[in-house]
This record gives sequence, structure tokens and C-alpha cells, in this order.
Amino acid sequence: MKREYVTFVRKISDLAEGRQALFIKDLSPGPRKYDTKLVRAELARRSGEGPDDNVLWIRSETGYLHPQPWTIRILEELPPHVAGQPWQDVFASLKQLK
Repeated sequence: MKREYVTFVRKISDLAEGRQALFIKDLSPGPRKYDTKLVRAELARRSGEGPDDNVLWIRSETGYLHPQPWTIRILEELPPHVAGQPWQDVFASLKQLK
């Protein structure tokens, strides 16, 4: 069964196809709904046909929902923290994980 996730980006152009680290929220019903994970994943703009392909919804910082979902294949779950300074931009910290 395919799972659905959501991620938040500053600009849709910041998101690229291929492998990258990003925070995702699980949209599956139940007690784990909205759990946030830091993952390394393979992203694609096309709809997923593979057994490991899940749906990724994309929202802007202000909550605008991009009309077309992407495909996400989670490669690994990373530790729930990102190295950096408390005042550092979290998106800049994520770029260091690549």
C-alpha cells in the first residue's frame, strides 16, 4: 500500500529530482499521522509505479499546496537532528547532508 507524505520548501524550484535529504511528515491515518522524519530519498516528478514508490505532496512555507504530487522512495531514515547553530537556516543545514 502506497503511503503519503508532505514536505515544505521555500520555492518549488528548490526541490530537484534525484537523491536528497529532506524532512517529511507522514500523512497516514492513525496515531503516527504527522510524525516528522529526516530522510534521504529519491524524488521524481512522475507518478510512481514501483512497489517502493510513495506519494509526496509539496507545500510552500506559507502552506500553498503544489497541485501535482511527486514520487518519493525513502532510501534511509537519518538521525532526527541536523548539525548547525540554533539560529542557522534549517534549509541551509540540510544542504550539508548531501
